[in-house]
Amino acid sequence: MDLGFSYLPLKPGEIRVLKPLRRSPGALLSFEIVHVALLSQPGYVALSYTWGRPDTRHHISLSGQTFPIRPNLNDALQQIHSSSSKIVTDYLWVDAICINQGTDDAALAERSIQITLMKQIYEQATNVLVWLGAPVDDKANRLAFPMMRYFVKLHREGIRKARPFRPAWWPRKIRSSGEDVADFLRTVPVAGDKRIFDSVPGSQTHRGWQGIVALWESPWWMRTWVFQEATVPEPYKLKFIAGVAVIPPTYKVKFLSGDQQAGWSELVTSLTVATSILSSTPGLASSTSASLLAGPVARARDRALKLMRFRERRVQHASGSFLEVLDMFRHTECADPRDKVYAPMYLAPDDDVRHHIRPDYARQTVLDVYADVVRYCLAQGSGNELDFLGNVLWLGQKSAEVETPQGVKSTLPSWVPNFSTRLSLVPLPKYLCVPENVHQRAVVFNDTRGLPNHNLPRVPCYCPLDDEEDQHLRLSTKPRIQNDNTNTTLLVSGVPVDILKDIIPNTGPDLEAVRTVARTKSHQWATEMHSKYAATGESYVDALNRTLSLDVMYDDLGRASRRGGKLDFAFLRRARAELSLAEYRAQLNMRAARDNASVGRDIGRSQCDLLLMIPNTAAVGDTIWALRGGRGLYLLRPVVLVHEDDSGEGPDRYRVIGECYAHGLMDGEISRRVRMGEARFENIAII
Repeated sequence: MDLGFSYLPLKPGEIRVLKPLRRSPGALLSFEIVHVALLSQPGYVALSYTWGRPDTRHHISLSGQTFPIRPNLNDALQQIHSSSSKIVTDYLWVDAICINQGTDDAALAERSIQITLMKQIYEQATNVLVWLGAPVDDKANRLAFPMMRYFVKLHREGIRKARPFRPAWWPRKIRSSGEDVADFLRTVPVAGDKRIFDSVPGSQTHRGWQGIVALWESPWWMRTWVFQEATVPEPYKLKFIAGVAVIPPTYKVKFLSGDQQAGWSELVTSLTVATSILSSTPGLASSTSASLLAGPVARARDRALKLMRFRERRVQHASGSFLEVLDMFRHTECADPRDKVYAPMYLAPDDDVRHHIRPDYARQTVLDVYADVVRYCLAQGSGNELDFLGNVLWLGQKSAEVETPQGVKSTLPSWVPNFSTRLSLVPLPKYLCVPENVHQRAVVFNDTRGLPNHNLPRVPCYCPLDDEEDQHLRLSTKPRIQNDNTNTTLLVSGVPVDILKDIIPNTGPDLEAVRTVARTKSHQWATEMHSKYAATGESYVDALNRTLSLDVMYDDLGRASRRGGKLDFAFLRRARAELSLAEYRAQLNMRAARDNASVGRDIGRSQCDLLLMIPNTAAVGDTIWALRGGRGLYLLRPVVLVHEDDSGEGPDRYRVIGECYAHGLMDGEISRRVRMGEARFENIAII
């Protein structure tokens, strides 16, 4: 791409910033490029936006030269320039301008270095401006922002009543942020306050909701890099008034749409209010007005809630493992598939990942980058080397083809996660975040900002092969990539467990409806098992309901926290108005368990009558394995030799279909089979 602009090279640790210049009426927006060292703590505002279509009919004046920019960036710069509040008083940082976006070797080398500084660039910025785009309806947009501020006011009033400010040493009742949200969902006065919801089309409230929906549907929420840009911690500063700790609301991240702006609180609370509207009154969700919210709220759960939860964890310096962070990025979009790894790796708490994976846009293919993630996991050697297989879902050979923007193509083997594709399936939880000393943490002074403490003890969720000291496990082969410089074969050692015999297809997250459609087959299974589940001694129904939740319970932030989860469909059907606060929170968390287990998965039955949760790409005849270094079970498909040059020598070959949950085999039962001589380890090759 020829930008028609000559960049001066940057010194190590330097970035470019833009200094706004005065312009005469009708002239182009004018900026001067300035090189500054990040260590000098320069004052600047960073812009977060979507690039949009490659249309360069708009231009700015950059250090005396004409520079092409895309329409969405032009809209953002024009709005910032015309803003009466003087959002930018010193310097501005914009990635499309401040980083050389050319395709020559010098530009690619510069980008490889600059993205390693992105986290620091946004954290050091005085403010981060998020441009959600120019509004389609100015009137609806101007009504939306005051409405969102009103929702925040209602929410804070509810918190103030339930949890008034007290001195740090004053004993008080423990109340988590999850309880605050659940209580607000239950008590928000949807029916009695027309400023919250009005079913009359054309009313101010209805128009305001149209404006809020437009904000949620901005393509900005789908960008890969926004996790770095918009989740920077806010600059909280404590003040004390009569011995009471007070945190004045300040927003480092400001969301802009047209001439309106808001902070995270407004957007988060408006999503909570919309959820309350849709679930408050029977039949409301089917009305014409409420249907305006139904689709966007569902999409916002995929987009905004992941971003909001990640922001909360980042503030607490507990964003999860590298693989957990990678999974949060799966639904996002970017022009370069390699950015699906480059962007999250600087937000992961694992410092050593940045030594294993180094950005290189000039020489690395997509396969090189994604295989580097696998190598990093294999190098950990802590009994969970194969956790990356939880991010794998085999969709066929065609879906394994990936390409860089420069046109360099790669074909991924089945064991390399294709991070460039959206994956609705949630990986099996590898660890439980176990609460500890909750009563003590609730009164710690550092918790006054009201955020939960995410630094909880993590214990393995499942352990199919439970004893690392077992002699059979020690004699088995550690997982490794075959040393042939092709990145195509993974050598592993494992125990064959069973074979998939039958499947009940899952057509959506509502598993109760799936059970109704598949009643005949489910009844047949129960009859053939004599209504008993031999693996655990439970009844068939209890075993099925535990399988449908992966036997896991979740906390208010969507993290696996306990085993023993079990779906109760009668409880899930109960109306919100009938439930206490504790019951409503339990219902929300049970729905989370249902959705995490069911989306992208089918119900399976093995030849040994085990109940399974399997990827919806599974087929009858796929084999179930416990692999050394894996915290779950895996569904593998035998590969038939078809080429004449295949000699058949060496280990059997398989493709990974995905992870598998087998009820009654997740807690060391397979290790016991090995010790009793009922099963043995085999070396296999995954291609």
